Amino acid sequence: MRCAKGFTLVEVLVALLILTLVVTTSLAFFYDRRLRLLRAEETIVAYQTLANEAEVQRRAPFASLAAGPHPFIADHPLLTRLPGQRTSIEVMDKGTGIREVRLTIQWRQQKRIAQMTIVRVVTTGDNLW
Repeated sequence: MRCAKGFTLVEVLVALLILTLVVTTSLAFFYDRRLRLLRAEETIVAYQTLANEAEVQRRAPFASLAAGPHPFIADHPLLTRLPGQRTSIEVMDKGTGIREVRLTIQWRQQKRIAQMTIVRVVTTGDNLW
């Protein structure tokens, strides 16, 4: 009978395989979490910018809302955080004294899109919603 101390080659290889699986899975989870946080941050920035531009559009005179696509009026520094972003404002007449204003931001080669639509109505007051 032989008395040996230590581990066999098979035991060491199985232990290394298990360790590799644990480390690889952990790295995959951290990478996926990082991507999800990045997407969430970009979405928050996009909708914050849309809300800011919606306020600008609400305060613009009704007569200045010309039909057709236009770029955003205000300069939004938050947009620099969205890679490859494009902005557009589309104004559509929906009837007498009613215009629908659709604000759109596209980023990441136009794969990600955020939109907001507001409705503007002619009022008797000045710069009212």
